[in-house]
Amino acid sequence: MVKEEDLGARVFGARIRARRKFNNLTLNELAVRAGLSRAALSKIERGEQDTSVSNAMGLSRALGVDVGELLAAPEVTITPSDAIPTTSNFGKGIWRRDLPSAIENMDVVHYRLDPRSETSAFAAHRSGSRESFFVLSGSIEVVTIDRRTTLHAGDCAQAPGDVPHQLANPHDEPAELILIIV
Repeated sequence: MVKEEDLGARVFGARIRARRKFNNLTLNELAVRAGLSRAALSKIERGEQDTSVSNAMGLSRALGVDVGELLAAPEVTITPSDAIPTTSNFGKGIWRRDLPSAIENMDVVHYRLDPRSETSAFAAHRSGSRESFFVLSGSIEVVTIDRRTTLHAGDCAQAPGDVPHQLANPHDEPAELILIIV
């Protein structure tokens, strides 16, 4: 089991590394901006070295983020299965669960389609939206105005979300998928 203090150093280091990469900074560039040696920064990013408050402040300034964001305890939110609403009136044999999302303007939906079933047509989502389909089991078809695309278990596809579309399972086995809309 990982000790709590080791976990804190790993989380802090991972956040520093992620922020550095997001800002397109090299290890050397961030080290210079924060007043650290490259070796010390490398150890901090790998969670192998704790850092002082002054170093944490220097890193936060160099990265342009609040130090609290770098030091905050990781949050895990759990939603029990029975608290996730299930709807099954999206056409014969369609089961839908709207999963909680921690990201603004992102919807995550779990669908189950019985054999030989299809949803009614979905209206287009907001302009510029995108959808990602990940098939958990079985096979489905994503149907748009001009195309029918078949996806099998393990397949992932992305498509515009701002056009009318629907899901279909013309096969003899049930299918499940996760749909992410951003």
